[in-house]
Amino acid sequence: MRDTGWTGRGQANLPALAVALLVLTTTASLGLLVADGAFAGATRDPAERRAAVALAERLVSAESPLTARPNVLRAGDLGAFDATRLDEAFPVARGWDVRLRVGGETVVERGDPTGGTTTRRIVLVQRRQSVTLPAVAGDAVTLPRRSPRATIELRPPDGTTVRTVRANDRIVLHDPSGLNGTFEVALSRFETTRLRFDGDGPLPRGSVRVTYYPARTTKAELAVTVDG
Repeated sequence: MRDTGWTGRGQANLPALAVALLVLTTTASLGLLVADGAFAGATRDPAERRAAVALAERLVSAESPLTARPNVLRAGDLGAFDATRLDEAFPVARGWDVRLRVGGETVVERGDPTGGTTTRRIVLVQRRQSVTLPAVAGDAVTLPRRSPRATIELRPPDGTTVRTVRANDRIVLHDPSGLNGTFEVALSRFETTRLRFDGDGPLPRGSVRVTYYPARTTKAELAVTVDG
């Protein structure tokens, strides 16, 4: 009789044992899934972060095709930038979904960077505008602001010949037979420029027209998103 009772109780405990095993197996499986997901995230995020930080640093470096100087982005070059130029200039971006935003505006977006890692930094955005001096009288003029170049239009009156144009102490235009027409000259962006027109005869008002291209910079946020 005792054997029969023991056997009955053992049979009665079998369903409970089966449920316990099922719960244990399910819990272990879920634990493995969570661990696997955490491992995948841990291996993916650092790579994204490294790529995002490296790309942001290269974008604002002195060697970047987008900068006038370190951390100063040229607005004109940003407007012409695209995914093809991104890969050509910055190999670190290849193989990733990427979004570049400057001042809240998207410059480049490739793929579907809806998640991923974003790094941000404050930069300056440089825009150049053309300014024409209202009137130049005499044989010299100082540009009010620094400019990397200038457009000089020379229309000397009869009896006056302008043979040389100097920017500070440097000769930027010279023609022994006389200068007459419109010329582009390169200037130093590191110093204020004084243009001097050397020749013979007077240069009345209207004989010289000078257009220069000063820079205006504004602060903006650069956001680089990299998604694998």
